[in-house]
Amino acid sequence: MKTLKLLTMVVTCLMAFSACSSDEDPGIDTTPTDVRIGLTAPTLPDDCTGDISLSDTKVTLTDINTNKELNFNVDGNERSILLRDVPGGYYRINVTGKLSYKNADLVTRTVDFVAYNEGVVLTESSAAVNLTIRITSQPDADPADIAYKGFVLAEIFCAGSANAQGNYYYADKYFVIYNNTDHVLYADSLVIAESDFMTTMKQDYNPNIMDTDMAVGALYMIPGNGRDVPVQPGGKLLIVDNAVNHTIANPNSWDFTKADFEWYDESTNPNYTDIDNPNVPNLVRLYSKTLTMWSPHTQGFKSYALARMHTDKNTFLADYIYDYSYHLVGQTGEADMTGTSYRLPNNWILDAVNMSTKAGFQWLVTSPELDRGFTYNSDFNFDDSRFGKSVRRKVVSMEGNRAILQDTNNSTDDFEPRVDANPFHVFTK
Repeated sequence: MKTLKLLTMVVTCLMAFSACSSDEDPGIDTTPTDVRIGLTAPTLPDDCTGDISLSDTKVTLTDINTNKELNFNVDGNERSILLRDVPGGYYRINVTGKLSYKNADLVTRTVDFVAYNEGVVLTESSAAVNLTIRITSQPDADPADIAYKGFVLAEIFCAGSANAQGNYYYADKYFVIYNNTDHVLYADSLVIAESDFMTTMKQDYNPNIMDTDMAVGALYMIPGNGRDVPVQPGGKLLIVDNAVNHTIANPNSWDFTKADFEWYDESTNPNYTDIDNPNVPNLVRLYSKTLTMWSPHTQGFKSYALARMHTDKNTFLADYIYDYSYHLVGQTGEADMTGTSYRLPNNWILDAVNMSTKAGFQWLVTSPELDRGFTYNSDFNFDDSRFGKSVRRKVVSMEGNRAILQDTNNSTDDFEPRVDANPFHVFTK
């Protein structure tokens, strides 16, 4: 009986000692201390071009002896994480979060990451550990429009200039396209379009397609196969009528021999022929109502859009015809009229700018979803002071040296009217 009691006491003591050992290793100093976890950059994705940043970082320390967890949320982009007042112990470390980087087009991509250690002693004398980040997911697929959404029409010069004799000089008209994003965009297949209808002459066109399409009378497209025409953040494209040195004929004009593109028309009238600079690439003429040479409306009676083509030229010309009718009332009579142009779908349009004269505006010729206002280079019809005047988009803020242009889909607010035209204007605040 004594032997049995003695064995019972021994077993009880052993169980108590075992329980104590599972809670706490007597060989580890459990004094609370500040722990530093360093995160080492992983093998970066092939398309990563620069620094990485971390966010939503969470740290879990699990005491291997007790299975108790300590959880920490890390603020900001920290790769050297300081954890305060961690009791000394034998821990499993697990770090999770988001890792962001920029690809070759400066588009931010985000993936999940993890960093871990299956067992490490953390004490006052050993309070630092380095872990290697491991990427555990693929970045989300880019939106279909990420390569071109963010282009805007930054300046429109359709008035033309006046030469030294004060005569109208029409060959130096231009458009400036601007990348209003923080990443590279591609201008391949972008279209500059001019409205068929005038903002100074409202008609009841039937069928009315304005809610879904813009009626256009001229479309010229930037050539390319998708990634041939990169435009850097804050970068511009200068699109001109004639890429020649206009200062030779008109000292009030500019040298366009270094323009990015020119539009060129093969006229059907030998008395009116266009000039082609072989050193400046031509836009692709998709359609123009004129049989000679297209020239944007000098008084600003028409509106303009920047769009991206979603089909090839032949399909567009076959499937997007717009036949319309209207009843014209004039000073000497009235008549039923018909017309034909092309419809440019609103969901292809990246930017739209309604223009008019200040005094002669009657209506918008685009959906108000695209533009709710108008801008102008002329105060009134046949305003000779319009020569040399353009409309230019306002700068709303700066990010470093990159201007962010105002784009609220209201050209009345977004543009400065009647500014001195300058195709080489530097946007700044």
